[in-house]
Amino acid sequence: MKPRNPAERSVRTSSILLASTMKKITPRDFRNAFQAVVKAEYTNLRTAAHFEAKSYLYYMRTNIFPKIARQLGLLTWNREYYSLDTMFYEERGRDGFGKYTTYAKWISVAMEHASKPERALGQVNKLQMFNAPLKVLITYAEEGVECDSLLRKYEAIIGESDVFDDIATTRQQLVILGTPKTVRDWRFYVYESGGFVLMLPG
Repeated sequence: MKPRNPAERSVRTSSILLASTMKKITPRDFRNAFQAVVKAEYTNLRTAAHFEAKSYLYYMRTNIFPKIARQLGLLTWNREYYSLDTMFYEERGRDGFGKYTTYAKWISVAMEHASKPERALGQVNKLQMFNAPLKVLITYAEEGVECDSLLRKYEAIIGESDVFDDIATTRQQLVILGTPKTVRDWRFYVYESGGFVLMLPG
């Protein structure tokens, strides 16, 4: 085998260092931070849930998501990021002169928020296009038949896009389903090799 040249070794070393220093957020980490924030913001969140969809997303993006990011020790993009509703990151990129750029070095958590769950199918598909260790969809559905049907549809989309067979391990997926309008109860489903599983407390 031909030995790698110094430039190739440098790129490989940089990739290994990045992977070892990158803060990896697990679905449980995210769930815990999410629960802490929505509990503290419960009254305001219930009021905002009655806004029209665009205003509600704006409220989530500018109030709830930044607080979740802080709980996780991350920063949040306060507007769309390459069509994502938002994302959490650790470091902004810099240009050749050391100035901050309009992109992050990497995405720690890619997120989509859908007020109406029937519109979330496209957003689940969109999340698969981003290379991030955690992808989160937040939407609203009653527990029971509607919830089960949605999760099966999401599983089909994720399964078809899992070309490297690593979504259940290295590019994890979390679906958060809230109770419509009241946003009183939240259910957390993590994608495993067999499909979505309800995350139990603890």
